[in-house]
Amino acid sequence: MDLEKLEFKRLDGTRQEGIEIASLLGVEPWLAKEAVKEKLESITSPLILHIATHGFFVEDQPETFHQEQLLSARKLPITKQENPLLRSGLALAGANWKNKQFRPPSEVGNGILTAEEVSNLDLSETELVVLSACETGLGDVQTGEGVFGLRRAFVLAGAKTLVMSLWKVPDQQTQELMTEFYRRLFWGEGRGEALRNVQLEMRKKYPDPYYWGAFICQGEISSILQ
Repeated sequence: MDLEKLEFKRLDGTRQEGIEIASLLGVEPWLAKEAVKEKLESITSPLILHIATHGFFVEDQPETFHQEQLLSARKLPITKQENPLLRSGLALAGANWKNKQFRPPSEVGNGILTAEEVSNLDLSETELVVLSACETGLGDVQTGEGVFGLRRAFVLAGAKTLVMSLWKVPDQQTQELMTEFYRRLFWGEGRGEALRNVQLEMRKKYPDPYYWGAFICQGEISSILQ
């Protein structure tokens, strides 16, 4: 399985989202070419980690054995299931390097952060991880398994709460939801409460759940200000 062959479309709307959220958090955002794998792997337990990018899941490819192999080794399995943590992950700067036929700098790596690599991050003191990851398509059963890989990976890394999207939503509505979500967090609302309240408010403006219903909160739901 060659993850480097995956191709990801440019997400212009996520840039503004990153700028707005970073402003609320009082930090400098890592935008475009600054969002490199090496920097993310070197972080140590930020209070909040917000990632806006492509998430992906690659369907498992069973390994089929030839008849002569089966005859020589009766106990050899017909299929071999690959670890879902190796088939799911996040796209970072340089992810399309092979398709664009250029060699990225060493700190970029292959531009792909697998769920297995996520599980090795140090997020033991991280209160909240927000995955505003587009095109994860969790309505699909197979893709759901893949993003379950990401969910499990962030739990293994130590994150206390994970907010993630179950499907791709329009950029404008995502920015609105995220901005209001963080404002409510800093007002002292609980993590689960803040997300629920902003979704209820957005429902008044956008009746179709497509625009606001994709996000779920997993883990600790209390206020991060405690």
